Amino acid sequence: MLVNFQHVGLTITVEADILAFYRDILGMDIQKEFTLKQDLARQIFRQEHAIRVVAGTIGNCFIELFLAKERPEAVWNHICFGTDNRLALIAACRGKNYPVTIIESEPFDIVFISDKSGNRFEIKQS
Repeated sequence: MLVNFQHVGLTITVEADILAFYRDILGMDIQKEFTLKQDLARQIFRQEHAIRVVAGTIGNCFIELFLAKERPEAVWNHICFGTDNRLALIAACRGKNYPVTIIESEPFDIVFISDKSGNRFEIKQS
């Protein structure tokens, strides 16, 4: 049996992050927007309302952003991206007040950035 990566779905609560964080900082190429109808939202996610979804690519990773009205419970999920200029990505996040966590470690520091909904991204130097 062969399994391959298809996409990642993230819950966000700050609509402005779609452009300010995902497009402008992470370089997301927004390809489509749709509404997950109430009946499907109930069956898949146990939500009793329609959900707006914005989807696109960051590098070779397909991302679906699900807009929620309230912040989800804390989770440990994260996505790891590689970049050829981690310092520039850190500066872009700090410049727009997105959280950056740098943990000094050997042989290299561990870096996480976050959107304003609390989704976390590990950033590795390519």
